[in-house]
Amino acid sequence: MKGILSNISKKKTKTAIGLISGTSIDGIDTVLLQISGSEKSTKIKIIDFITFPINGKIKSAILKNSDNHSARIEEICRLNVILGEIFAEAVSKILKKNKLTSEQVDFIGSHGQTIHHLSDAKNYLGHTVKSTMQIGDPSVIANITGITTIGDFRIADCALSGDGAPLVPYLDYILFSSKKISRALLNIGGISNITVLPKNCSKDEVIAFDTGPGNMLIDGLMKKLYDKEFDKDGLIAGKGRVNEKLFNWLKNDSYYRLKPPKSTGREHYGKDFQKRMLLTARNIPKTDIIKTVTEFTAFSIWYNYNKFIKLKTRIKELIISGGGYRNRVLLKSLSSYFKGISIKGINSHGINSDNKEAVLFAVLANECLSGNPANMKSVTGAKGDAVLGKICLGQLRLSFPRRRES
Repeated sequence: MKGILSNISKKKTKTAIGLISGTSIDGIDTVLLQISGSEKSTKIKIIDFITFPINGKIKSAILKNSDNHSARIEEICRLNVILGEIFAEAVSKILKKNKLTSEQVDFIGSHGQTIHHLSDAKNYLGHTVKSTMQIGDPSVIANITGITTIGDFRIADCALSGDGAPLVPYLDYILFSSKKISRALLNIGGISNITVLPKNCSKDEVIAFDTGPGNMLIDGLMKKLYDKEFDKDGLIAGKGRVNEKLFNWLKNDSYYRLKPPKSTGREHYGKDFQKRMLLTARNIPKTDIIKTVTEFTAFSIWYNYNKFIKLKTRIKELIISGGGYRNRVLLKSLSSYFKGISIKGINSHGINSDNKEAVLFAVLANECLSGNPANMKSVTGAKGDAVLGKICLGQLRLSFPRRRES
């Protein structure tokens, strides 16, 4: 076991797996790739990518335990191990599909599932801290798969008074910064986050933050109003109209108007927010509600660019990733706000709209194993550089242990 990390570090090209279940809880994004170098010399080659659905009961339990009013500590404790097992199963399946064994994979980078994120520094018991919690323990993944697993990437930044988010800007910087043009990368997952890369920028000149809702409000209301997981291609929104009363209520939201650095999640835009919003939306047609929150999602992204970015950096390109890229109505709204700016989906280095975040956590794991700080102080507000992630070693087995069903 002592030589595992040194053996990995000696390899010029490593085989790795990246894993994430995001705030939308759509599934476990699983990418298999090869990686060489580190920091700005990083090179990746995508081998395969699969999203494995999350069982409806598991998703409901995650949502329940992400809510202050319904969370139960014993359920969170069990989910921490259960999700580790489910992540390990995703690893097993992608290896089987590609006819690989655990011995042929050097490491796994796993984000896990965020259960709570507290980026506001508030005093508690005499301590003023920022905090975050992801479940799906990397030690469970490592011991089931037998593959060295790196996880818990956010907490080191929080320890240095950073928000622990967003983390995507590191990948954006090392792979997409340009000497010729200023560009922004927008990821529309459950939450929307933007990375601004000024022309020929250094790491400390990168601007990035969570702008506000991504798919979270749209998905939550689609479930509530239509019993559907999301608005496929924006078809429901396309049938509605923006309701001015509801739109103005949404514009009074406190988060999206905050000055960066900032980050948010289900704690702000979850069930409580949606309940309050639906009280205002009484007697408004369902299609108009979906159209209005879709429009607000685009507006909140543009507001943040116009208010906090444009005066310093005028971008030429807006490159979009995440599930929101498939929502045609959302894209049309973004185009109407970002006039004169080229808008396109991400498709570079083998990275696309679906696999980007999973790739990120393989890259962050590689930086951790290389001993390189990967937090971005200009983005998170941290007081110093931090190596992100915890390394969990697992003993290789001839086969994956089979999960016992109750």
